[in-house]
Formats: sequence, structure tokens, C-alpha cells
Amino acid sequence: MPLSAVEGQPRALEALRRALQHQRLHHAYLFAGPEGVGKGLAAQGLAEALLCTAPLEDGDACGACSACRRSAGRQHPDLHVVERRTKGNTDERERQIKIDQVRALQRALSFKSYEGARRVVLIIEPEKMNPATANALLKTLEEPGPDTHFVLVTAEPHRLLPTVISRCQRVRFQPLDRALVARKLAELADLEPGAAHLLAGLAEGSIGKGLTLQGSALLEQRQGIIGRIDDPDGPRRVPQLLDYAETLARPDRRAGLPLVFHLLRTWYRDILLVQEGFGDEALVHRDLAEQIRRRAPALSGPAVLDRLTLLNETEYAIFERMANARLSMESLVLRLAGAVEG
Repeated sequence: MPLSAVEGQPRALEALRRALQHQRLHHAYLFAGPEGVGKGLAAQGLAEALLCTAPLEDGDACGACSACRRSAGRQHPDLHVVERRTKGNTDERERQIKIDQVRALQRALSFKSYEGARRVVLIIEPEKMNPATANALLKTLEEPGPDTHFVLVTAEPHRLLPTVISRCQRVRFQPLDRALVARKLAELADLEPGAAHLLAGLAEGSIGKGLTLQGSALLEQRQGIIGRIDDPDGPRRVPQLLDYAETLARPDRRAGLPLVFHLLRTWYRDILLVQEGFGDEALVHRDLAEQIRRRAPALSGPAVLDRLTLLNETEYAIFERMANARLSMESLVLRLAGAVEG
């Protein structure tokens, strides 16, 4: 896929085109931005442009030569891709990029390129490296071979070693326009305009996240999830709240738990916007605008911000610190419903 096929990122693509056209290429780029906004596609497009044997006047890949076709299929011998391995024959990936993968890359780069003068290394999710692996990569970034270009693609640049970041030129990718996301979701998932716009709002500028949400059964339970947890009658429903928290925390529902956090975050975000006088067009849950406007006066701005902080802290505790999911969800649900004080 050439760079010209990437939509919604004009600033990032213009910077890359100028570098290609004037041959002012950095040896390492850091493509940083939210998930599903085109970073990976742009990295692939840049790799194809660098390896293309018949580039266009603006430096972009022709998309038709043998090098472009093999790069697109990740079959080009001078294109190296480092990412988390899959587990066996499943689609599930390992938790981390392993140090032996970086060592294998270093061995491959110690030889001359197979074709032409350039070699390209794509590193997907470099934040998934432990310190030892990241330091091994750092040595390669500090002493790159001739005409070797690295592209690190991450949604969490803050988790990278500062020394890794300092070796790269950052290219920022922004959340996509909601109208563009809605249009692409309608095309890719064959959705009605109303459903596509709701998904685009929940996706927060990410086509990839929108497609993931579209396949979730939890999305159909959106109003029920919000209504049960953000409940003014919560203090009188403690047993029911505890039962619901236990249900949400069950191991067989763990995969859907991030969506529960996301639905609640966007709900409280919409309440904040209403409190600040924004119109319905700014809301994620536009179809629930009347319900949001009824709820907004009952919560102060600081109370809404406290709830957003609590959601972030609880999700981090469960998925990063491996806290007990049931106890964490019980505490969260009781506090959001006002059944207990913070």
C-alpha cells in the first residue's frame, strides 16, 4: 500500500513525502498515535517507498514493481518486521517481543542487503519489550548499518525508554475525523449511517477500534451497562451492584471488560461536555442525549472527573498490575453508584 492510500493523516504524510522527495531521510522514525489511525499502514507505505525500484516523482512507491508487491506481502528480503509472535496456531500474541528476536535482527543486519542499497526494519509495538530487549535494540539504533531505516510503530510512546525515543524522529498521527471514521465503518462493516456514527464516536478517531467494537455483543448492552452502574438509586441497591460487579469480573467476560470501561468513560465525558454547554453533535452517545442532560445536573464537575480518574486507575490495576478483578470491580461499581465514599 503506497503512502497515497493512507487517509486522514495529511501532516504526517506530507512530512514523509518531503523527506522522500528530497532524500533527507532519518535513520529511525517513531510513528506515534492512537490505535487504528493509520500508523501501521503508513509504516508499510514508507517501507514500500524506500524499497521501490521505480518510485514516483514525489518519492512514493509505484505499487506495481516486483519490490512493491513483495514488500506489500512482507516477502521482500530487505524488509525486516519485528513484532510479538503468535501463540502456536492461534491469533493470540505473546505478551512481549523477545530478546532473541532482536538478536536475530542484529545478525540479519550484519550482512549486506540482498537487493539495492536500502534495508527497512519495522518494529511493531516496541513498548512490548522488557528493559533488556529494549537496550539490545538501542545498540542497533545507535549503530545502524548504511542505508538502514527503522520505523517504530507505537500507541504508547511514553512506555519506551527515553534513550530509544531520543534516537528517533517522531511522526505524530492524530485521531481521525469522526465523519471519515463513520464513512469507512459504513463501507467496511456495511452499517447504517446512524450505527456508523455511534461507532465512530465510541472509536475516538480509530477505524480499527470501531471495527472491534462493531463485533462486540456488549455494545448492544450499552444502555443496560451504563444504567446499572451510573445509578442514582445505587445506595439502595448494594446487593445487586455487588452481583453485577462479580458478573463483569468473571474470567469468561474478561475480554469484554475494556469495552465496559470505555463505555463508562465516554458516558462521563459526555456529561462533562453537557455541563460545559456543548451541543448534541459533540457527544459520543448522541442517541442518549436526553438521558445525559437529565443526569448532568445531579453531578458536579469535580465528581465527574473523580469518576473518570477512578475508571482509569481500576483498569490499570486489573490489566497492568494484575489486581484481583472481582474486588476491583466491586469497589469501582459501588463508588460510581455512590453506594460508598471514595
